[in-house]
Amino acid sequence: MSSTFIRTDSATGLPVDTEAVFLTLGSALVALFPTGGTNEHGAPTFHWACNGCRDRSYYAELRGTARNRANAHAADCRALPWPTTGDQD
Repeated sequence: MSSTFIRTDSATGLPVDTEAVFLTLGSALVALFPTGGTNEHGAPTFHWACNGCRDRSYYAELRGTARNRANAHAADCRALPWPTTGDQD
């Protein structure tokens, strides 16, 4: 993952291939998604990103570790979701 760019799905606004989503105290979402890479043992690695405060993981981790950190962040984060732009019907 680059230091500032995460590919997002235009339909959901979440990172591409998001596998789990956690709700923050302020109703923002924390997404867990694969990096597309593996660790030294061949296991897939994951990142998490918050769409409220924009915090994220900086290191690729195994799914369980990344999931636990994403969930812990969601339990503490009070950020509101960023407003959407575009036409609203």
